[in-house]
Amino acid sequence: MRIIGGKYRGRKLKRVDKKTTRETADMVKEAVFNLLGGSVEGIVLDLFAGSGSYGLEALSRGASHLYAVDHDRDCVKIISENVISLGESDHSNISLKDAQRFLSSLDEKIKFDYVFIDPPYELDIYEDIFKLLNNHLMDDAYVICESKKQMILPETTDILEKIKERVYGIKRITIYQKK
Repeated sequence: MRIIGGKYRGRKLKRVDKKTTRETADMVKEAVFNLLGGSVEGIVLDLFAGSGSYGLEALSRGASHLYAVDHDRDCVKIISENVISLGESDHSNISLKDAQRFLSSLDEKIKFDYVFIDPPYELDIYEDIFKLLNNHLMDDAYVICESKKQMILPETTDILEKIKERVYGIKRITIYQKK
């Protein structure tokens, strides 16, 4: 697994070597960032971060700050090691927390330009997360969801509108933008 584009292009990332995590293939990650237009600006939230691959790719492509959240201690350790190896400690906050608890306790002043949501496939948590994100999205923010291909997420929420959707093998990528 590696960084696909930007200033860290080609740099390898450590993986979380557990059956409970599912790393996103480089090809899918590249397709997601192509759907977003390639570069990324602003503050990024990587929920259910695993190794931090999505968030670190965003930092490489121009994001100013990364919040990476995972409830698994081993994942947080790997994210920390990946952040340090890229020299991005000053531009990253890593939290060992449940995603819902993290969002519920987050200062309302903190708002995100990009949010990546990639929970375990058996966890149908997207709509709960969308509600918790309502006060934490910048105007025109993007919310990128990875799910199993059988899961069809809603066309709209209170503040989000589905703008793109693609299937890659067993994965469905759904991209929303704040209305």
